[in-house]
Amino acid sequence: MRLLILILFPISVIAQDLGSYKFFISFKDKGTQTISDFQLSDLVSDKSIQRREKQSIDIHYSDLPVFSDYKDSISEKGYSIDYDSKWLNGVICSSSENNISNILSFSFVEKIDSFGFFPLSISSGSRIQNKFEELSDNYGDGFNQIEMLQGQELHKLGYMGQGIDVAVLDAGFRNAIYIDGLKHLFQNNQVLGTWDFVDQEESVFEDNYHGMSVLSTMASDLDNQFIGMSPRANYWMLRTENSVSENLIEEFYWTVAAEFCDSVGVDIINSSLGYTTFDLGYQDHSYADLDGFTTPISKAATFAARKGMIVCNSAGNSGNNSWYYISAPADADSIITVGSVDQNREVSSFTSRGPSADGRLKPTVSAQGGNTTIYNPNNSINTSNGTSFSSPIIAGMTACLWQANYDKSAQEIIAAIVESSHLVDNPNSDIGNGIPNFSIANAILKLDDVESSFLEVYPNPVVNDTFTYLFVNSSSSSVKLYDLLGKLLYQKSLDNNIGLYQLSIPYLNNGTYLLSVESSDLVLTKKIVVVD
Repeated sequence: MRLLILILFPISVIAQDLGSYKFFISFKDKGTQTISDFQLSDLVSDKSIQRREKQSIDIHYSDLPVFSDYKDSISEKGYSIDYDSKWLNGVICSSSENNISNILSFSFVEKIDSFGFFPLSISSGSRIQNKFEELSDNYGDGFNQIEMLQGQELHKLGYMGQGIDVAVLDAGFRNAIYIDGLKHLFQNNQVLGTWDFVDQEESVFEDNYHGMSVLSTMASDLDNQFIGMSPRANYWMLRTENSVSENLIEEFYWTVAAEFCDSVGVDIINSSLGYTTFDLGYQDHSYADLDGFTTPISKAATFAARKGMIVCNSAGNSGNNSWYYISAPADADSIITVGSVDQNREVSSFTSRGPSADGRLKPTVSAQGGNTTIYNPNNSINTSNGTSFSSPIIAGMTACLWQANYDKSAQEIIAAIVESSHLVDNPNSDIGNGIPNFSIANAILKLDDVESSFLEVYPNPVVNDTFTYLFVNSSSSSVKLYDLLGKLLYQKSLDNNIGLYQLSIPYLNNGTYLLSVESSDLVLTKKIVVVD
């Protein structure tokens, strides 16, 4: 089966014997071009236009292409243009010589970032077809990580990511075509395309396997063994990270990949990547750089959010080392930065901590990144640790939530996820607002449209005597708690007919109880189970 990819920027494959030097050349402006010269349809796909129109996002200066005359001038000096970036207004280019003196004199050049020498990389890949199987409700080893988020409740309603386009930006997807739990993606045309921004080729299946494992947390569908968060979403597999080295150029590859995602109408980007220090020390970031607008990749992530996409990014795994804090682009504004808890909902020691350098709360939320169920490249199901896996778990559930509420904007979806989280009233720099409840997030998004009353409780079973309840009722109400014999154990008047409250009753024994929200015209009841 042939995978199609639409590349909306020029690509030149460098075919030298040894390799080439790489640069990013930033331009001062976009030449004589103005916004009035373009229609949005000149710049992005119909799907991207639909996403923007739904969220009232207008064409912006950052949408204008890099000025062609500037690119031509660079090419005429012997540089090969690999990619151009509208958002950062420049080009990634290659040259056989490490000499920039011949372009420094151009008045339109703002800055030149030099990344060093890159040996030529040659690789190839293959594809297979497999029989598609229907989704089962038996999650196998993946149950804990979806149940922690109450994501299975969205699945029960039929929301498994259908129609949502998710891009995975990572280090490679080795053997993804051979993984049993991912075969349905290829058979069911859920793979929209692939591109390797590092090696400038279509194949991504022979490089590092990290992206495949990340993808497996979202897309796996193997009955009784492993079902992921959004097995019916559509996926782009995009390689932006070179796992054998750490070089600042990877942040620019990430940028052009995110621009590509915007151009083809991607809804959600998952990025289980983060950058702090590099092989070449002069490229290093400092914690002070993590203010959301200093590093190239964080600028790009913020741009992606401004274009109406949802970016989910790992907080990082530096909680146990000297760096300690989040990495770029986890510091970006308006994205979901994801920390890690273990299978018991406890903070993972390795998860990178916030806040951002300018004092904003980071991470945004957290999910299971400790002992997370994933696929290994040998086609076995195993566990691994890292915010690399908590991020796609949130991204996958976000796909389901947005499918259920597709009229909402990206920032409305993010706000509901935050509001549903268990520490939203008392967040911290370890796990942010805490663990989201996607069932409650779905209810929050439907509050404005609700036509009937409902009551939701989380977590259920109740642990440590504390739970959150959300209700919609037609009039002022009171909340009451009964045992199964009908004995009233607790009651409180409620002033509003819509509410999200936390209740702690430390004297309850293990067992089953009835929570009731009562008004003059309606009684809403939910059975809850209390456990140690």
